[in-house]
Amino acid sequence: MAGATDWTQLAGKRVELRKDGQLVRTGFVKDVLATADVLWLEAERFRQRTLVDKSMGYTIRPLQDSSLN
Repeated sequence: MAGATDWTQLAGKRVELRKDGQLVRTGFVKDVLATADVLWLEAERFRQRTLVDKSMGYTIRPLQDSSLN
């Protein structure tokens, strides 16, 4: 499945962060900048809040929330 190219609709969603096809981490998107090329992943457990810049080769894939099924 391809990554989301439009990051504007990702705020509040659980996502996979990938680079070069490899999983970097999963997390919830806290905020997306108005330009839709930078977003923040919330801090989770031992991981700090992370700034993700699309220009650095990252792709994002929304994850389906299994609790809604």
